[in-house]
Amino acid sequence: MMTVFRQALLCLLLLWLPVSWAADPGWLRSPDNDHASVRLRADTSAAGETRLLLDVKLEDGWKTYWRSPGEGGVAPSIAWKGEMPTVDWFWPTPARFEVANITTQGYHDRVTFPMMVRGRSPATLSGVLTLSTCSNVCLLTDFPFSVTPTAEDPTFAHDYAQAMGQIPLASGLTDSLHAGARAGELVVEAQRAGGWTAPGLYLDAVDDADFGMPQIQVDGETLRATVPVHDGWGEGAPDLRGKSVTLVLADNGVAQESRLAIGEAPAIDNASLPLWQVALMALLGGLILNLMPCVLPVLGMKLGSILLVEEKSRRQIRRQFLASVAGILVSFMALALLMTVLRLTNQALGWGIQFQNPWFIGVMVLVMLTFSASLFGWFEFRLPSAMTTTLATHGGNGLAGHFWQGAFATLLATPCSAPFLGTAVAVALTASLPTLWGLFIALGLGMSLPWLLVALRPGLALRLPRPGRWMNILRRLLGVMMLGSAIWLATLLLPHLGLAGQSSAKESVNWQPLSEQAIEEALAQHKRVFIDVTADWCITCKVNKYNVLHKDDVQAALQQPDVVALRGDWTLPSEAITEFLKKRGQVAVPYNQIYGPGLPEGQALPTLLTRDAVLQMLNDAKGVTP
Repeated sequence: MMTVFRQALLCLLLLWLPVSWAADPGWLRSPDNDHASVRLRADTSAAGETRLLLDVKLEDGWKTYWRSPGEGGVAPSIAWKGEMPTVDWFWPTPARFEVANITTQGYHDRVTFPMMVRGRSPATLSGVLTLSTCSNVCLLTDFPFSVTPTAEDPTFAHDYAQAMGQIPLASGLTDSLHAGARAGELVVEAQRAGGWTAPGLYLDAVDDADFGMPQIQVDGETLRATVPVHDGWGEGAPDLRGKSVTLVLADNGVAQESRLAIGEAPAIDNASLPLWQVALMALLGGLILNLMPCVLPVLGMKLGSILLVEEKSRRQIRRQFLASVAGILVSFMALALLMTVLRLTNQALGWGIQFQNPWFIGVMVLVMLTFSASLFGWFEFRLPSAMTTTLATHGGNGLAGHFWQGAFATLLATPCSAPFLGTAVAVALTASLPTLWGLFIALGLGMSLPWLLVALRPGLALRLPRPGRWMNILRRLLGVMMLGSAIWLATLLLPHLGLAGQSSAKESVNWQPLSEQAIEEALAQHKRVFIDVTADWCITCKVNKYNVLHKDDVQAALQQPDVVALRGDWTLPSEAITEFLKKRGQVAVPYNQIYGPGLPEGQALPTLLTRDAVLQMLNDAKGVTP
């Protein structure tokens, strides 16, 4: 009885597909590479044609390459023996991989290449297949083969038709398609009725040019892909205008291969939005900064300065608020000057990067403590009599103090990446210098709007209650607000002192360090990726954690077996994080992005997260289950 059971079990094992593959004598393996198996089949059942199928199986985590590997890798090739007519090699739609800022195009798991022999085929096809396979290391392996075409394989016709179904079509995906070049970039624009789901772009090599990771933006039926271009040494970009490029554009299982003449791309094309819309976003983003908790203490201080003046006049209030507006505008122009200098010296650009400097944080803590102590009545500022007279005579009743209140509010606003602000700042820091200055001034005007409103209508301030005991309570309340802000700023010094803060008790997600390689490895394993780029000095980051990321349903979603959670910490200067953000056209945190089988190119989330948006995009990232 036991013998019968063993024989039955052996039969079942032989029928199991992976074992049958291993036992199939048609599969070739090399003693120098046990991560890949190949098989070549030839068929003559179609009248007057010899068709070939090259099957490649790869172990998990290994990949091979498309006909244009990208910035690294070697495409598969065959050196035929003897006299051989031309062979047409058809290439399935590839996937994209990125390791150490090098982007490549190829395949993982299993891929089948269909071929067609043009002309009379010899009785036996012989040659050597050279296959490059890569994981953490790369292997270049030769597979000698010899195959005799036959019409006796009953599965060949089905397999060949299925393989040809993975080959991009000549048309049918796009309604219009154009390519243009400008300094350092190739821009591809496509229109498709019905819009785009999860598009991917793959480019054939052009003489003396290497292509980086495409940045794809979708607006309804319009797709725009911006591709970095440099020469083979990673330095200057060749001029592609007047040349041609072959590309594959894919979306939701449909792919189209096209050859396009490269024309002229727009000189300034930092976003799919017109400049006036970006300027409007800058105004709105600056306005919203007044509502952020990082600016609230300064607004309270400003309110206190009005309430604590018993004899108020419209003229006095107008001049005070206009002085604060001047402080805000001058501060934004100073930020624009700083960003200009950083750009001209090829330094890192980012919104709020001064909070990565411990000396800046220390000075801000001292200023906040000083203001807080003054509001508690522990001491008062007393200037020399000569300076007091000068300010009263020439400074508009101490307008310098109101100017610095506006400047101080601007400095405290910079760690906040409010809605609309991120887009405006990203465009500003990548546009021409005149555009950068214009958008920073628009940001300043937006933040100044409430202050300007009081300056234009001083009666709004005159409607405040008459002085009384309640003013002492208000002073203490404002002092508490200032003290709380000073304590928060002081906690930002802990990472600079080598002291780590305690993680939240609600945080149960196993966060991994953020890197391009980690994203690639997760995608190779068909997993979803959730990216969180944050900083301790980022107030909006903390709001997102408290309101969304620490919620039970979001925590549960991020702990699914097929989800990899990656976190990048920008609290301290990090070249890797800066490059990661710049590659995605970002200059501020928080930044959240999701990848997956359904979102292979990645999709960014809004600055202010919502549970519905996070959970829905995580679900979309699963893709379609076959």
